[in-house]
Amino acid sequence: MDVSAEDTGVRCRASWTPPAVIAVIAALLLLFPWGAIAATATAPTTIAPLQGDTAIEAYGGVEAWSDYDAAHRSWHVVVRRGEEISEPPIPTAEKAIEVDVGPGPSGSLMLAYTECASSCQVVVSAVNGSHRKVIPGSRGASHPTIWRGHVAWVSGRTKVMSSLLNGSGRRALGGAPHRKCYAAPSGRRRLLCVAPQRPIVEALALYRGQLALIDTFDLSDGFGSNGTTTEVRTEAITGGPQRLVALLTVGEGDEQWVGPSWSEGKLYFYEDEDGTCGCTAVYRFDPARNSYARAHASAYLTGFSMIDNQAYEVTAPGDPRNGGNTCGEYENTPCTVLLSAPFAFKPVSSKSLVYTP
Repeated sequence: MDVSAEDTGVRCRASWTPPAVIAVIAALLLLFPWGAIAATATAPTTIAPLQGDTAIEAYGGVEAWSDYDAAHRSWHVVVRRGEEISEPPIPTAEKAIEVDVGPGPSGSLMLAYTECASSCQVVVSAVNGSHRKVIPGSRGASHPTIWRGHVAWVSGRTKVMSSLLNGSGRRALGGAPHRKCYAAPSGRRRLLCVAPQRPIVEALALYRGQLALIDTFDLSDGFGSNGTTTEVRTEAITGGPQRLVALLTVGEGDEQWVGPSWSEGKLYFYEDEDGTCGCTAVYRFDPARNSYARAHASAYLTGFSMIDNQAYEVTAPGDPRNGGNTCGEYENTPCTVLLSAPFAFKPVSSKSLVYTP
């Protein structure tokens, strides 16, 4: 018997299922309800416990982060490839080691990390720690990131630098803004422009020819309020104007961006908050279409890195901004590296993320 699907013009053939097969399916559904199966399939996966708050980076089936060794009172780099977790022979440090993973010039995966003695500098190596190479001119660096033949890092607090792996082609990029303008109080037509106070670049992520950054600064909004503003920006590593992607303005000081993270040409960033506004979320920005999407989230994170439609996350049992090392304070609830459940993104307007006076 043929049945016509009139709405699509597709023709499909009806089939007969034996009663015995139906009975088996019914028994399985009684033992394993579909809701439980779906929940199990989409539940977050625990990767590893942690002893310290840290960031995490993931690319090409490799994840990298740093962890604290209480016995030796030092931090070390941790790499996970497939299901195997290892500690490459990278010098330990007194503070969390900033490490990125990305493709090198040949496409093989490489690490970029900070090595600190009298001053920090950027070092690149193979994922197993071999073929170590210091990036010339990178002294005083933080937040290193690598993509193919380029590395980028923060110099000091506000300046961003990039170069080839041999140190050539070094140039300064935009970094934190030197001036911010906003609408004046009622009765004034012109914009008010001021210099941000205590600016700092907090994170970088390279993807092909684009660099994403998160910067934070204090700013008066012109109405008597002073507070922290946190932004997500992008710019070309060849230089040129920056693009403001998202910001949390004065009055939203209990919130912050975590990331940024590129995946398949799209930029992702995570909105952390202290639990009072219920606005924790993951945002996706598509530069090619200038479009945004949002997915619900609930955990407080110190690390976030997207892979396809899931993220490697570092969860913390408390908010480090309240003081202290949360992993050490909550010994029965350590920080944890997780692979999240898939996110359900829905389109949102750019007006909720970017304000242009």
